[in-house]
Amino acid sequence: MGILQLSFIILALLSILYIVSFWASTSVPDKEKLSTYETGFNPINDARKKIDIIYWIIGLLYLIFDLEVIFIVPFASIIFTLNSFIALSAFFLFLIILALGFLYEYNEGALELF
Repeated sequence: MGILQLSFIILALLSILYIVSFWASTSVPDKEKLSTYETGFNPINDARKKIDIIYWIIGLLYLIFDLEVIFIVPFASIIFTLNSFIALSAFFLFLIILALGFLYEYNEGALELF
């Protein structure tokens, strides 16, 4: 059996199962299920509270520096086995760009959170 025939059989089987799932499912809507909160409790206040921008800044800074650490650690562990000046200079260029970005954030006041 060829790959084209097998993929056609799989596509047909998935389509049949997808269509049958709509017929087989039962839906009994009632007042509780159609309400905003399915718990049955009336909301006390608005659920869409405003989040302070400081949490977003801390999260973004953490994400940026965490990803940089993910790049630095494996490269630092194999840099001496590569024994290449180009690899070492690329590593230092990455560290210089990282330091310049940190200094830019510091000078712009992004790290002054409070």
